[in-house]
Formats: sequence, structure tokens, C-alpha cells
Amino acid sequence: MASTTRQTTAARKRTPVKPTGGGGLDFEPIRIAANEDVPEERVPLFYIGDTEYTIPKKIPKGVALQYLRKAAEVGHELATAPLLVRVLGEEAYTALEESEALDDEQLDSIVNIIVKQALGSQEKEGKARRG
Repeated sequence: MASTTRQTTAARKRTPVKPTGGGGLDFEPIRIAANEDVPEERVPLFYIGDTEYTIPKKIPKGVALQYLRKAAEVGHELATAPLLVRVLGEEAYTALEESEALDDEQLDSIVNIIVKQALGSQEKEGKARRG
């Protein structure tokens, strides 16, 4: 038997009925585009030799939410590797792992850029509250 908490494709595609005031709701449902409707523009992050490795220009907020969930479970240090794999992709992450020329400063820069791009304003707000 199918789970009652999952919506069928037909149910998700139906246009929701607007509240008529009888339910006491003072909001409209929020519409979020389907993944296939969101174009992904990528920008270069680093090069190894002449090979360019890119990241999404705008990292989806779902990626930030996954990172924050993982960080809450295991800490930010251990949550960083899955974030890098998700943003860079397996090929770019493996290229970094296998690079003998990658130094600490370069790796720190790559990690910091990805975390900053993923968290955006959340990271700035969190630092302001902590500071």
C-alpha cells in the first residue's frame, strides 16, 4: 500500500483551491518551481592544469539545508566534505583529492567559497548573532 504522506503526480499538478476565508488562513500557498524548470548556470571555481572545474552560480538552498542538517548532526568540519561533493560533483572532488599540487591555502579558499556561496546570507547573519 502506498504511503499516505506522499502525493501522487496528479495531486501535485492540481491547481490548489484558494482559501475562501472559512478556514481562517491568512496566507496563500507558496509556489516553488520544479527542479527541471530551474536552469543551472555554472561558473569556474578552479583549474588544475588547463582543466576548468565549475560550480553553480547560484547554489540551491536545498544544498544549504542539507549542509546545515549534517553540520548539526556531526559538526561543520565533517559536514564540509559532503557539501563539496554535492557542489563540485564527483569528478572535480576526485581531481582535488588526487592533485599533488593543491596546497592548504588553495584548499581553504575553495572550501570557503563553496560554504559562503551555499549559505549566503545565513552565514553572515549567524556570524552577526554570534559576534
